[in-house]
Amino acid sequence: MWRYSGMTRPSIRRSEPDGCVLDSRLPGSGIIASSVHSIWRPTAYHYNIALDAVGRDNKSAIDELILLHRDMRSHSIREDTITFNTLLNGCRRLGAWAYFREVEAQMRKRDRWGITRMDVTSWATLIQGYRECQDWEAVDRCVAEATSSCREWYKSQSEDGAERGIKPSTELWSAIVSIYAVRDMVSQAVASRRIMQGFDLSMNAYTFAPIFAALHRMRRSLVRQKKDAWQAIELALDEYEAMRKSNVTPNATILTNLALTIGLNNTFADTSFAQGGQDERVLARLRNVDSTVARELEAMLSRSHDPHTYAVLLNLGGRSGAVDDVRAVWSSLINEMKFSWTVAKQPLLNSLTFSAYMNALISCKRYNEATTAFYAHVTPMSTSSTQLGRPGIDTPILIGADQSVYNASLQAFARADRHRMCVHILRRMVNSGIQPSALSVRNSMLPPDIDAQKDKPARYTRRWSLPLMIARNMWSVIIESRQREWARNPSGSTGHLFGEQLPVIVNDVAAQLIRTAAYARNVEFGEQIFDALNKEAAFFGMTSQGNHDSATSSNRFPEDLQCAPNVRTYTSMITLYCNIADLTGVNRIWTQMVNDGIEPTLHTYTSLVAAMHKVALRKRWKRSREHAEQSDRSTPAWDPVDGSGESPIPDESRVYESSKDGSVQYVWSLTAQDATIRSVEDRAVGSDVEDSTAQQSDDNVELGLDIPLSTLLLRYHSLRIQDAASSVHKDQEPQASLIDKSVAQDIERVMRVCRAVELKGLMPDARFHAALADFFETCGDNKSAELVRQHMESSS
Repeated sequence: MWRYSGMTRPSIRRSEPDGCVLDSRLPGSGIIASSVHSIWRPTAYHYNIALDAVGRDNKSAIDELILLHRDMRSHSIREDTITFNTLLNGCRRLGAWAYFREVEAQMRKRDRWGITRMDVTSWATLIQGYRECQDWEAVDRCVAEATSSCREWYKSQSEDGAERGIKPSTELWSAIVSIYAVRDMVSQAVASRRIMQGFDLSMNAYTFAPIFAALHRMRRSLVRQKKDAWQAIELALDEYEAMRKSNVTPNATILTNLALTIGLNNTFADTSFAQGGQDERVLARLRNVDSTVARELEAMLSRSHDPHTYAVLLNLGGRSGAVDDVRAVWSSLINEMKFSWTVAKQPLLNSLTFSAYMNALISCKRYNEATTAFYAHVTPMSTSSTQLGRPGIDTPILIGADQSVYNASLQAFARADRHRMCVHILRRMVNSGIQPSALSVRNSMLPPDIDAQKDKPARYTRRWSLPLMIARNMWSVIIESRQREWARNPSGSTGHLFGEQLPVIVNDVAAQLIRTAAYARNVEFGEQIFDALNKEAAFFGMTSQGNHDSATSSNRFPEDLQCAPNVRTYTSMITLYCNIADLTGVNRIWTQMVNDGIEPTLHTYTSLVAAMHKVALRKRWKRSREHAEQSDRSTPAWDPVDGSGESPIPDESRVYESSKDGSVQYVWSLTAQDATIRSVEDRAVGSDVEDSTAQQSDDNVELGLDIPLSTLLLRYHSLRIQDAASSVHKDQEPQASLIDKSVAQDIERVMRVCRAVELKGLMPDARFHAALADFFETCGDNKSAELVRQHMESSS
């Protein structure tokens, strides 16, 4: 028997057929390795098998793959194309991108020298590998070279028959189509698919699935940008016809994305047709595809026993608003679970299907039906005696509900005006080990659907606010879970957006809870929320959005997950302090907002005006009471310092004049708060009226004007005129000569606000008309007030 008497080489760790790994440090391991090499000489075929086994094992290390490759070279065994492809696949699975690039360089060098040849598998592996490591420049380079080689092969076949380049394959071009589709390069993906058709390559569902997914994202992006979505719909119809001509059977993913792109029962709200007389044919084509997609989904449902298909049909029924279809699909799922003997690969009633069912009912505004389903399948009631005798026909119970189920249930209960139940669901999530997300908190604070609450529409005549007691109970659950997380990880070392915790106390959640505290005049509750928001921002390393120098830590989260206080949160805090006329708190929050580099908006100034207005009202009431006490004295005595310990009045704050009959006359004058309100009004309306008493702002940038601020200004000036008229002595008639110049300026400012509203094209609401009617009544013009009220009734 021929024996190879080669030189004994150091052994390496080598995988044996039974899974054992030889260790070179063990005694006798070198003898075993040398005996193996002395019996037979391994070839590239044997090393390819070993490399593939190491690369496919998730427990392997890249060092084992590299040592095995080096051992192959040390035995002077030349790598072939399969060896390089196996090495590339192994590096891709193990995430060894440095050695991946090194193997690519060696393979390209051998290809230029003519030793080994790069085939379609090599190019497909390179494209897929660089896609996984997000090296898009290398992806584009490999795609361009692979496309050029395929075209060179096609030309060689039509010219002289000498084979050059690489022969195109379905796997390679499907990978190219997927690369373009993932990057939302729809035109390039469609063009690559048409090149496949030109090469006479067979196409499958994996070729078309990325295209329809990209078209769905394209349609959604066009709708969000308020652009015409017909381009995405037309491409989807063309690709669907090409798929039909290629005899490709669509799977559930393709049908779902196709239905989401063209829309089942499409109302074409975001589509404008410009084909003239072809509109009818276009609509007929869309209806044909709609009916075909629906039939294929139903046929797939009857033969697949797959929960994903049920979820697709439920989502489509919810999007189209067909509640009967949603009920029929859910009834089919329940009946199949009760009576079918077919064993499904996955349980039909899982979190995916149940959350899709609840979301579909919510889209159809069937909130009570969704809450009933939650009681029946997630929190079942006590089992009756009849159900105990029939254990095979009981209502199926969902085991292991995840966050999607709880989020849908929170939305259903909130829209059904059952916010107390939302508190219990949040508590159950925390007890089950599921941390509430920002979406969970948002869903629990949604306002009731007025249209769905037909039996009690009178409860929602003004802007809805979450009741304080419910808000406090929700907040106790949220802050308890967050404090536990803050204590577990005080350094705030969190990863990226995917696969780890995300902020829960975000700006819109905090702003809504602070507004609830503001309506209830509960400053302590509002300050607790604001402090928790700052702790959440510090936990995730976020800085103020106005600080552009250190905003990189906030950029990794989307806008709806930002927890660094923004202008909306600061406006809510200003509203909180203004409702109790706390100028100290307003000043502190305003200073903090300016120091954080956040620019106030029109709503912020509206809240500031409301705060100043309430403070000025209290001070004017105080002065009126003092004037009533001093009216019968010849020499008024008053303390220039306010009761709060500050001097709120400017130099000309209080002046008493003697009239002709010797009585004391109280002259109306501006306070510091009145001057601030006039300054904001000038910025919002424009300072086209001469006013020497109003303080002009440093910058002349106009804020803009809206109806809420206009209504507030009308109320403010009306109360000033009313207080000025009531300050005149009882024995005197309120003649025009007795009205101070500042009161006349109030009337001029009201007219200026009305002109600004008309010039800006704003649409006054009922509150604006009511404030304007009260202003005319204050001035004694009852006829004009009646005309305004008649106009308000006719317009409503």
